[in-house]
Amino acid sequence: MLQEGSLDVLAAAARSGSRESMASLYAAFRPMVVLRCRAELDQAVSDSAADAACVAVLTAVCDGSETYQPFLRVLYASTSIAIARAASDGFSGGSLPPPTTLPIVERDVLVLRLIVGLDTKATATSLARTTDEVSLDLHRALRRLRKLSSPNAIRKVLTVTREVGEGWHSGVCRGRSGGSPISD
Repeated sequence: MLQEGSLDVLAAAARSGSRESMASLYAAFRPMVVLRCRAELDQAVSDSAADAACVAVLTAVCDGSETYQPFLRVLYASTSIAIARAASDGFSGGSLPPPTTLPIVERDVLVLRLIVGLDTKATATSLARTTDEVSLDLHRALRRLRKLSSPNAIRKVLTVTREVGEGWHSGVCRGRSGGSPISD
């Protein structure tokens, strides 16, 4: 697994116009995007959403519009927007009913930590939260999941789709107030 700072270094090198750095950056972040999209969308559209997210990230890196944001935050925001758009376009087979057992932020922490494989610090950077908040969210989410009766119930909680702008992250990057620097 890449260190959080190494992605920022690759992004800075890619911003300077290095094609090799751009290719290395893409190779480093694409697997994370694909894992997240596959966790949150139907198989039929997950790879298309991942491609859209990757294009958005590379565009943000190339035009330098996100130089003030940590790369992981830009990556998370772009992926969230691509997932929400794929779900709202109706290509995901319809959304599941909203989970009553797991708040969105806890669900996002679970997906990033357990499926994408980010560490606590990288997850905190992605979600614009502190590492303590991420640890607490993970603890609360796991406690709630233990109370569920079946593996299918857990899958439904983790794979619920959201509309663009729905929930706490609202495109993601600026904490609880919502808003995404990607869509500004």
